[in-house]
Amino acid sequence: MKRLLLIILISFSIQADAKPITFTDKEKEFIKNNPLVKIGMMPDFTPFSYYIKTTPVGFEHELLNILSKRTGLIFEKNFAKWTDIYTAFKNKELDVITSISYKEYREPFTTFTSSYYDIPIMIFVRDDFGEYLGIKSLEGKKVGVLKDVFYIKELEKIKNINLIYYDTYEELTKDLVFGQIDALMQNLTNINYLIKKNLYSNLKLASELTLPNTKKEDLRLGVNPEKPLLSSILQKGLNSITKKEKEQLVRKWIGSISEYKGGHVELNSEEKDYLNTKTIKYCINPDGMPFEGLDENGLHSGISSDYYSLIEKILSAKFELVKTDNWNESITFVKEGRCDMLALGMETYDRKKYLNFTSSYLHVPLVVATKVDVPFINHILDLEGEKIGIIKGDAFVKILRQKYPSLDLVEVEDITKGLDKVKSGELFGFIDTLAGIGYEFQKEYFGELKIAGKINETLELSMAVVKEDTTLLHILQKTIDSMTNEVHREIFGNWIPIKYQKGMNYELVWKVVLGSIIFILLITYWNRKVIKTNRLLEEAKKDIELKNKELEKLATTDKLTNLYNRRKIEELMQIEINRSERFNHNFGLAIVDIDKFKKVNDTYGHQIGDIVLKEIADILDNNRRKTDFVGRYGGEEFVIICPESTVDGVVRLMELFKEKISSHEFTKVKNKTASFGVTMSQKGDTIESILKRADDALYRAKENGRNRIEYK
Repeated sequence: MKRLLLIILISFSIQADAKPITFTDKEKEFIKNNPLVKIGMMPDFTPFSYYIKTTPVGFEHELLNILSKRTGLIFEKNFAKWTDIYTAFKNKELDVITSISYKEYREPFTTFTSSYYDIPIMIFVRDDFGEYLGIKSLEGKKVGVLKDVFYIKELEKIKNINLIYYDTYEELTKDLVFGQIDALMQNLTNINYLIKKNLYSNLKLASELTLPNTKKEDLRLGVNPEKPLLSSILQKGLNSITKKEKEQLVRKWIGSISEYKGGHVELNSEEKDYLNTKTIKYCINPDGMPFEGLDENGLHSGISSDYYSLIEKILSAKFELVKTDNWNESITFVKEGRCDMLALGMETYDRKKYLNFTSSYLHVPLVVATKVDVPFINHILDLEGEKIGIIKGDAFVKILRQKYPSLDLVEVEDITKGLDKVKSGELFGFIDTLAGIGYEFQKEYFGELKIAGKINETLELSMAVVKEDTTLLHILQKTIDSMTNEVHREIFGNWIPIKYQKGMNYELVWKVVLGSIIFILLITYWNRKVIKTNRLLEEAKKDIELKNKELEKLATTDKLTNLYNRRKIEELMQIEINRSERFNHNFGLAIVDIDKFKKVNDTYGHQIGDIVLKEIADILDNNRRKTDFVGRYGGEEFVIICPESTVDGVVRLMELFKEKISSHEFTKVKNKTASFGVTMSQKGDTIESILKRADDALYRAKENGRNRIEYK
């Protein structure tokens, strides 16, 4: 009943906002005498026209419903694959065809309406394709396209590309997955849907297709030219659709499968209805930067604002910020139902009485800030007997009081008041997150306060939803589950490395620390606490140096193989190119590609594939010369840089690698071979040019039977 009421309300709102249509007498007569329109549609063109079980659904079906109500026309839908409805339309067996794009050569048999949606056309390849460097990368390759696709004539003009024609999107995509073709060209939304539907895991986007006269797939209604009145009626119907109606259609059908780097969120009908009709009110901590807060214009800022912007884009949801004066008031608002949720909150026993929590997606350690003349704190119990500030209503207030009852915790309104009280001497220290205190340190307190120690507790933040709203909880949990580590790192990095490390990249901390040491040394040089402080500082310094080395390694090392990653290899290539230009020293470069590696993954699974990659990496690393650099460039490709070498020297090294690989007994797979493309540096080289020569040589090695070395 609720769903029926919702449909009625939506229909009413659409009619209320609709632009009135004025038909001519001839158009009215046509509608009266010819209400039935035979229209051709595809059954597999997601999200525009496709089937859920036996029911045709999608953007175009809802669009036709609107047109039918506005014009009085009745659409008789004929479903078939594109090539069939396209042929039937050309033969005048259909009055109208959907999803047709404008091309001049179609004008003799088509009258086009204006476009109702434009989609980018993309080039998809398998993940073993290697680097895509433009349309030339497809030379000599098999490229799948749909028969009669509107840009086919332009594709056929491109030389050295072997076009393979298909009747259906399913066949086209499946053949790419299983290696029957090397690439395919098709619109983004349709292929992404098939990838998700069939759980294909070995396809990737290579690039957007741009041709001289084609940039996007412009979806239009095509009308039989012999029926000009029908064409004008349909165009008037399309013109009457308001911007708001168009947005509703896009949000419902395109937005529900919108693409972003975190993945795809599948919503059921109840969840879609919820987002289409509900404005979600949320509260934040207005003084909780860098996690969240209000900027000078009173707008939501911080880490949680980036998450909410992304979630709005993913779900096409409507969020409304309910402003509060402080965190404690936000807690009160959510208890009173004035907010549907908290943007960020830590799950506690008390809060679980009135809130449900998503899984945590932010984990940040707690630290204590003190004046600079205070010795470093080894353990939280070193704070016994001192007044320690903490934000009122913070999840850790109760946790710390229960765990450490001897602590004298004083609740303050916000972080700045807490740090001000430490500065004035009212409090000995203040407990908050490392990121939060660091963010404040970059603005003020220079030379006055320092981070004196780490607390053995970690802030784990989630989204918190009022107890009764389980639908919203499930939607948010699905969205968080879909986010990759890359997404979390990028959002966190927007605020922490720039706003924390830049202001407090330990340069500030060490200035404060060194200032405090000088002060202490001058006053109480022989004091035992100074000796202990120095020892702790040395340990802290070593720990920081160790952490910096670990961070450097993470930034330059491939996680799976422990070889250099692509970023580091390209950096080393540029160094060698610069040295070559300055000192006229040649260097060699080789690309190594494991032969038929996809078969390993398909036969034994990706876990065994990863083991094989590690074993190959070990062979290369253990047999290289001390001056050589080896890295994983991507997938099953490795790059070897040989500084100050000759062609013979590089080729001999590759022969050694080739022999070691072919004679090695790999886990489960037993025998495996590799192909090598070798080149030497040349005057005027760039990273791209030297890689291109090595890649061309590698391609030749593959073409000539694999397990061989080719030089270019």
